[in-house]
Amino acid sequence: MPLSAATAKIAVYEEFIEENLKVELQRVHDDRDSVHERMSQLLELRNNVRSLQEQEQRSLKTMVNLGCDFYVQAHVPDTQWIYVSVGLGFCPQMTLSEAETFCTEREAVLAASAEALTERAAMLKARIKLVMGAINELMQQESTVR
Repeated sequence: MPLSAATAKIAVYEEFIEENLKVELQRVHDDRDSVHERMSQLLELRNNVRSLQEQEQRSLKTMVNLGCDFYVQAHVPDTQWIYVSVGLGFCPQMTLSEAETFCTEREAVLAASAEALTERAAMLKARIKLVMGAINELMQQESTVR
């Protein structure tokens, strides 16, 4: 292989790694972090629901975040029903036991999604290693030609 052809192939492979594989890997990591954040929120909701059930509180005083970390006091006169954000802007009213069941089921779905994203990240890392190995082989061939 001529010297310039090997150098050109190395440049193409490096560009492929930087512009495709690493970008995709970062996107997958961001998506997985987002899934883990949603799982954390569900776990917090489930723990709060269990706490309400165990303490049998019928009313509740709390602080509500209105946005930008601006909190106001709120009084919940009846804790038997809560509104749960299920996605796409929908917040159905649920009993505490329904909300706990929803959290458990949704956590299972999100765990499967996180596992799939972890597998995708591992596959992308393997591809990066493979292409890096090809670059190393081309560099070795180029150095033996000289």
